[in-house]
Amino acid sequence: MIAKARSISHGSISIDYITRMGMAEIVKLNHLPKDVEVEAWWAHMQAHQMKFRYKRSKHRPMKNFMIRIEISPAREETGGFTLADWEKLAEDFIKAFDGIDLSKKTGRTSAAGTNIANSQYVVSLHRDSKSGIVHMHLDCNRIDMDGNVNDDHDIGIRATMAANEVTRQRGWVQAEQRSDENKERIAFDCMNALKAMPRFSWDVYVQKLAAKGYDLKLRYDSNGVVRGYTVRMGNSIYKSSELGKGRNLMPSKIESTWRKLHPLNSNENRPHSAQSDSPRYTVILQPKVLPKVEQPIYCLRKVDVDGHTYSIEIHDKALDAMKDEVACFKVNNESADHILDVALLLFASYIDAATSMSESCGGGGTSPSSGWGKDDDDDWEWAKRCAQMAHSMVTTPKPKIRRSRGR
Repeated sequence: MIAKARSISHGSISIDYITRMGMAEIVKLNHLPKDVEVEAWWAHMQAHQMKFRYKRSKHRPMKNFMIRIEISPAREETGGFTLADWEKLAEDFIKAFDGIDLSKKTGRTSAAGTNIANSQYVVSLHRDSKSGIVHMHLDCNRIDMDGNVNDDHDIGIRATMAANEVTRQRGWVQAEQRSDENKERIAFDCMNALKAMPRFSWDVYVQKLAAKGYDLKLRYDSNGVVRGYTVRMGNSIYKSSELGKGRNLMPSKIESTWRKLHPLNSNENRPHSAQSDSPRYTVILQPKVLPKVEQPIYCLRKVDVDGHTYSIEIHDKALDAMKDEVACFKVNNESADHILDVALLLFASYIDAATSMSESCGGGGTSPSSGWGKDDDDDWEWAKRCAQMAHSMVTTPKPKIRRSRGR
């Protein structure tokens, strides 16, 4: 099991995302009413924050009022789980999370522990649209019910340690061990793909591994030569340098690896014919000029969101299509730049980061639905769809929560 955590400012957008109908099931509400609209939960959290504002008046202003945690067990670990089982897993994780003391490591007394268990939070289940793997989201108020702040220093490390502790308690396979097993399995399938190839071809290599359920992303240099690639397996991504023995599946070594698997197909390993007494003739072969194949050129774009830099690899023609689509919108230059950045994040499936950026630009009234994602679109059509969704996310203002007036 793995877990990620960070503190965020876009509380209303996050709750909307993790509770959206059609893609989520509510597992548990803590110190929040059940008989209200989803939009009201963030309003309840904000009201609680205002109640204890005086406790924070002596400190620097707080920007991130919510802790967001994603918990991802392996598919085989949660097979047949009911909502009650997921609730128990969430409670076990929260207990482990609160019990981790990072004060010595960070030199901060506030890092001695958190109090998520006595804070307002909502837990929901999401199912990945492609793999079907289920993971759990937890959105929690930074201010606990006693008015104290849940520390967010090194919160990602705290989440990892909590996941390892729950994994140990339940006798599950540790993330590091599972990672090694995944790498061995991927390397095995990669070698089988190479064995089944009569000649080496990146296109065939990608297709054969895609048939096994893997998603490969090739990285090209400016000359169209493959310099690296990644393999996605479920929710995990591995670099080619992490696979195989002696890194023999890296682009610089993979063709040599293929030749070793096909010794009869390699010129230097072909058996020589027996010598005969017939006269020898020298045959001069004219070099065959092969047509130059145009290699796709990929661009690397970087987008900064909430202090994190996202690197996005996109085909140059797909990027041009995205820019052309953005140019059609009647917005100023600054908004166009924001829309393009959000579209790039959507293109690379960084949904949370795209949502966060759209809110920071004044949007947030809309976000990708449960069916959002790349289907059978090519990169060009997918880039256009991302630009259209980004335009809606950035230009649609956040809805205002209506509060009824008492009589």
